[in-house]
Amino acid sequence: MRPLTPDEPDRLGGFRLIAHLGSGDLGDVYLGVDPEGRPAAVRAVRLEYASDHAFRTGFTREADDTTRARGRFIPPLLGHDLAAERPWLATGFVAGPRLRDMVGHGGPLPGPALRLLARGLAEALEHMHAQGCVHRDLSPTTVLVDATGPKLIGLGIGRALEGSPVGRGRSTRPPAYTAPEYLAGRAVLPEGDLFSLGAVLLFAGTGRVPFGEGRSAEVTARVLREPPDLSGVPEELRDTIAACLDKLPENRPSAARLLEELGGPLPDEPPVPSWLPPRSREPVIRAEEAYRSVAAPTLGPLPPPGFDPFPVAIRATGPRPHGRALLRVCALVSVLLLFAVLGVYSLSGAEKEASGTAASTCSPHNGPSETLPPPEAPEASFSPDTLVELAFSLDGATLAVTTGDGTTLWNWRSSSAVAHVPNEAAPLPPAPAAFSPNGCLIAQASLHGALVTDLSTGRSWTIAAGRTIRSVAFSPDGAELALAIDNDPDRRFLHLYDTETWKPTTALAGSGSLGAVRYTLDGRTVAGGESGGGVATWRAPGGARIGLVRDRNGAGAGAFDVVTGNGGVLVIRGDRVLLMNPTMDREVRAFVPADDHGVPVDVVHSPSSGRVLAARLAPQTDAAFLSIWDFETGEPVRTPWSPPALFPIAISPDGSRLAGVRPETGDIAVYDMGMTLMGILSE
Repeated sequence: MRPLTPDEPDRLGGFRLIAHLGSGDLGDVYLGVDPEGRPAAVRAVRLEYASDHAFRTGFTREADDTTRARGRFIPPLLGHDLAAERPWLATGFVAGPRLRDMVGHGGPLPGPALRLLARGLAEALEHMHAQGCVHRDLSPTTVLVDATGPKLIGLGIGRALEGSPVGRGRSTRPPAYTAPEYLAGRAVLPEGDLFSLGAVLLFAGTGRVPFGEGRSAEVTARVLREPPDLSGVPEELRDTIAACLDKLPENRPSAARLLEELGGPLPDEPPVPSWLPPRSREPVIRAEEAYRSVAAPTLGPLPPPGFDPFPVAIRATGPRPHGRALLRVCALVSVLLLFAVLGVYSLSGAEKEASGTAASTCSPHNGPSETLPPPEAPEASFSPDTLVELAFSLDGATLAVTTGDGTTLWNWRSSSAVAHVPNEAAPLPPAPAAFSPNGCLIAQASLHGALVTDLSTGRSWTIAAGRTIRSVAFSPDGAELALAIDNDPDRRFLHLYDTETWKPTTALAGSGSLGAVRYTLDGRTVAGGESGGGVATWRAPGGARIGLVRDRNGAGAGAFDVVTGNGGVLVIRGDRVLLMNPTMDREVRAFVPADDHGVPVDVVHSPSSGRVLAARLAPQTDAAFLSIWDFETGEPVRTPWSPPALFPIAISPDGSRLAGVRPETGDIAVYDMGMTLMGILSE
């Protein structure tokens, strides 16, 4: 906070300006006073935003509804005029730092202070959600902290920026604090705010950015794929934060339930200043001193703790809005059009439990059914933040490209999309599709069972209806469909189904929920990548347990491969790939990159060429690399062409083709084992 300079305005709207508070993309922020002598934070909106019709319309629409959503932990929106000669908007003033800066200065909050922070933010969200609003942008930068507790700010502005051409790209939500369903482009619902709250509390309690540092795409992938690291979180709040950070929205507590579990709303009397430890209190004291030195001569002393110069509006009564009414009540909800297809968590009525359709009855020879038309403009280029999974058919001729809305099938040689198989209940993150060996069927994981589609007729049905399936795989002989179950009360996480009757045959016990499953080409081994970091292996058929590789250093559930013949498992550990004997959980061989540019993030084995290939990403940059080793010796392999940068990657079942997304261009390319470019997918 500093005094105004002669070049700065002394009035905006009905507010007299007395000090400069700071600056941001949207414009300078000033301490102002309204005609009744009450303090306010007044922002001078840059003309480039105010003159942009999309931003002005979006913010005005949101502001009209946002005024209803304030509470004692939500400073009010006091007014705005984006059509004025000097556009402006004003909110209630908070004499305190951002949570990000407070934790950066004073370190993590201890248990009691963290609980008080959680109660205040949960109460703020409970009030917003009761009014039909979703914040959507909760992070340590949208939480201010003063002597009376947390204050949740930022309502409306972020959504208007993202919807505006001039603001797009300048106001993106940090992926570490963004719910998985938002990252996948799904509807914005109150449950997403609870995920963000869990991430904020993890940061406040540990000082760590949730899901680690790195490029936006890397963090996004970890948010979608990996469990949070709760080490260092005060024990009394560990289960609470873990519940908020559940990948599935339906498993998270509501704000009202969370508030009740934390002890209910805070007392009307504000907490004493000692609710914060001394080092965390220092930034609050400095903010108060800055106010006193600059503003007190005009505005007088700070309001006493608990005094609100702008009383909270009486909460509206009546039923709470649900479903699409949420969009009409609160324009803070994003992805507006996607909400019109809210069937995202339910399968269509045509997809019923299977009733005897067998893999052997379909005929793939005439191509996919006309009832599965490809998109008119199939997506063939992907941004770094888009999660894509790839899979080849057994003959290597078809490449399945899976995103959050289903799977598009490509003839990669001709670069032509031949079909699209929708999946409205795809899990987060999406899992690779699985082809039956004869190419007749394609299976997809979903939140409500495994979705199997006959490509020749377009008919779909559901296996294990009602169960959350994270990954699927056909056995090489086509007799079984393996399902990775997200959770099982009997801890049998891999379920096998007969593809003639579509009835369950075996449920295999493991040590943790599975996020990926795959067979060896010879069909002798089936393996599951555990969400918590292990790789479990079983004999196939029969299901006898082989062993477990326990530590993969936080690599994604699908970042492993199982080797044909001996059943060895390739895993990522630190800066290298290891071949592990799962029976003994013992290292057999190490594959070390020839340079230190990046760390492995995905690995595949090529049985035809006897090679191991690993995609690598460089932390803090956009650089990607591909390493290739000889499987028998572990030595790096030189190829006629330099290995391309690819991530993610997929290998054809026989190991002769490698497909991957090229980060520099965003397109999908296919190579042979000599790294000769064979094809690029294009619209």
